Amino acid sequence: MNSNNSVYVRMMVDVLKRKEKILQQILEQTKEQEVILKQEDVDYDRFQELLDEKGRQIDELNQIDEGFDALFKKVEKEITVHKKNYLTEIVTMQKLISSVSDLGLRIQALEAQNSERFKIYLASKRKQIHDYHVNSQTASRYYQNMANSHRPEQSYYFNEKQ
Repeated sequence: MNSNNSVYVRMMVDVLKRKEKILQQILEQTKEQEVILKQEDVDYDRFQELLDEKGRQIDELNQIDEGFDALFKKVEKEITVHKKNYLTEIVTMQKLISSVSDLGLRIQALEAQNSERFKIYLASKRKQIHDYHVNSQTASRYYQNMANSHRPEQSYYFNEKQ
């Protein structure tokens, strides 16, 4: 058993633990986004902050995945040939991979629900904007008509000297 390979295998376990931790954070942030989208008055700024944080974490996950793949390529033969030597680490990695997969699926499902809620939110905002424009145009036309139709001789209190 090569000591470098042993170190690489332990690093792979650590990488998976880090990935699991980040995915748990992303799940919590996604749940917070769900709460925000369910509110009557959506806190768009907080929603955007969460999106930005999740974006940074996803970038970190991509780097972690690349590092894990590189480590795996280095030790793949060693692990395959000497499974017994790495049994504890292999079992740990299998559990972590299962947990990571589960977290990924939960995040995906929640993201799909949040996406639908966000579409509904956007549709309601578009309707509000449309209604505002219609009401504004109606009021503008009304005032224009009233201004154009007023003639002094039609005034009820018109004072005429005789």
